[in-house]
Amino acid sequence: MSAKSKAMVGLATGIGALALGVTSGTVVLANHFLEEFTRPHEVIDTEDFNLVLPVTGTEPPASLQRLVSFNTKDGAQLCGEFWAQPQPAPTIILCHGFRITRQHMRPVAALQYEFGYNVLLFDFRGHGESDSIATTGGKAEVKDLEAALVVARQQKETLPGKLIIHGFSMGAAIALLLPPQPDVAGIIADSPYAHLDDILRRLIRQYLTLGSDAWKPFFHKVRNLFPMIAWATVMTSTFVFRVRFGHALLAYPANSFRCWRNSHSLKHFPLAKYTPILLIHAEDDDLIPIAHARELAQQAQSQQIPIDTYFVNEGNHCGAYKSNPEEYITTLQKFLTKHLETQAA
Repeated sequence: MSAKSKAMVGLATGIGALALGVTSGTVVLANHFLEEFTRPHEVIDTEDFNLVLPVTGTEPPASLQRLVSFNTKDGAQLCGEFWAQPQPAPTIILCHGFRITRQHMRPVAALQYEFGYNVLLFDFRGHGESDSIATTGGKAEVKDLEAALVVARQQKETLPGKLIIHGFSMGAAIALLLPPQPDVAGIIADSPYAHLDDILRRLIRQYLTLGSDAWKPFFHKVRNLFPMIAWATVMTSTFVFRVRFGHALLAYPANSFRCWRNSHSLKHFPLAKYTPILLIHAEDDDLIPIAHARELAQQAQSQQIPIDTYFVNEGNHCGAYKSNPEEYITTLQKFLTKHLETQAA
C-alpha cells in the first residue's frame, strides 16, 4: 500500500472513530437528559417558579371540597379535588406546570372560587399524588386533561356547557393541545410553549453551559458547538423515548390550531364555535421566550381561532400576575364573563 493510500485509510479511520465517539456521546447525553426530564415526582424549588399567586382568596369549607380519583384512557390514575359552589355554576379546570403540583394552584383556585366558580384542580401524571409515570411535558398529559374534563362534567354542581380551562406553562400548552371540546367555553393559557423541542434545546444548552464553567478558557470555544449538540441530543432523545415508551415525546401546540379547524367542521360539531383563547405572557420570560406566544397568536389568527392576548412588559416566566395583579385579575374576569355569556347564548 502506498503512503498516500495509508494516509487516506488513516484519515478515514480517524473520522470514523470521531463520528463514533460523537454518536456515542450524544446517545449517552440523550439518555441522561431523558432520565432527568421524564423522571416522575420531581418537584422544583418553588422560589424558581416566578408566578406570584394571589393570596386573598378564601378556600371553601371542607363540606364543599371533595377528593376525586380517576383514570385516563391509557390507564394512569390521577388524583385531584373538586371545590363545589352551593349552587350550580361554571367550572374551572386548573392545570399546573411542569414539576409543581396542584397544591401550588390552591391560591388561584381560591380566587376563582370567590368569584363564584366551581374549581377542579388535579395532579398530572408523574406529579403530586397521581401515578408515578414518566412525564413528557405535554404530549401524554393531554389524556390527563381529557379525563379531568369528564370528571368536571360529572359533578352535579357543574352547569352544562360551561367549562373553562386555566393552565400555566406546561398546563397551558396542554390546554392548547387538547382536541376541541364543544362544552369548553374558553381557555386561559398563561405562558405556554409553542414547540417543546425548542424549549428542550434551550435546557440542554443551559445544562452544557453551566457544566463548562469550570473549563479552562482555551476550551470555551467548544461552546460554539453546543447548539448543534443540543439539536442532536433532542433528536436522539425523541427516538430513544419512542423506543422505550412506545409513543412520541415532543408536543407542538402551535400546530394544533389547524387540527382545531378540521375537528370543528359542521359535520362533527354542527352547533360548535371555535374555543376562544386568552393568551398571557411576559416579555422578559427567559424560560419560554415571548416569541412562542407571538407564534401561537399568529397561528391561531391564521386559522380564524378567536384569541385575545395579554402581554406584559415586565415579569419572568408566569410573571404576568406579579407585574400587575389588579389588571391580571380584571383581564381574566372580563374574558370569563364575556365567553360564558356567549356560550349561554
